[in-house]
Amino acid sequence: MLDILIKEPFLGFTEESLGFLKKLENKKFNNKDWFDKNRDVYEQFIKHPMRTLIDTLAGELYKVDPDIVVNYKSIFRINRDVRFSKNKEPYKNMTSASFCFGTIKKPELPQFYFHLSPSEFLFAAGQYSTDPGYLKKIKNRIYSDFDRFKKIISDKKLVFELGSICGDKLSNFPRGFPGIPKENSLLAELLKMKQYYFYKSYKPGVALNPDVVNLIVDNIKISYDFTKFLNDSVK
Repeated sequence: MLDILIKEPFLGFTEESLGFLKKLENKKFNNKDWFDKNRDVYEQFIKHPMRTLIDTLAGELYKVDPDIVVNYKSIFRINRDVRFSKNKEPYKNMTSASFCFGTIKKPELPQFYFHLSPSEFLFAAGQYSTDPGYLKKIKNRIYSDFDRFKKIISDKKLVFELGSICGDKLSNFPRGFPGIPKENSLLAELLKMKQYYFYKSYKPGVALNPDVVNLIVDNIKISYDFTKFLNDSVK
């Protein structure tokens, strides 16, 4: 822990950070030649503050739960995977990171997530992946422990700060869950979901202040029981 404590503190992103990300929205700038010429800007205003943010969060989240893995590998690459996308622009117009329990971030697992773009700072928590194997485990856990899950997602502070549970849904009720009314039932609606997450969008200016650390940590605390329930379900 000592190496975390002596690292440079997070002082906030800057208007230059937002300006760089804003330029990546423009095809004129979203190309390798322009990025290479401005790599020093990226290093100074995106990569460096993001790393100091992660360093600061590592210490704070260790206090919440040492099992939440936070390190530089938590940061997503700014390069886009264009192999299966119609959009061939090589760079994202955001910087982002996520944290899983017990492992480096994996897209298929429940996680805490945030990103900064020119239009928003977004925090999210839960299961965004529609991996069928993990979803089956989550649904089985919700089915068998519904009262607890209902209590978690109905928590007043969670609902007040992050709203209602979100996620795409199946058109039809899934098989394998007998004895549930398929209409007008919260449990039925939850079992139809293909994703389970909470999120909140803020103005991007919140990330220009070091206090965004507290915002992230507070939201992780608020959504902790929910995300932990999902994580324990997929083990």
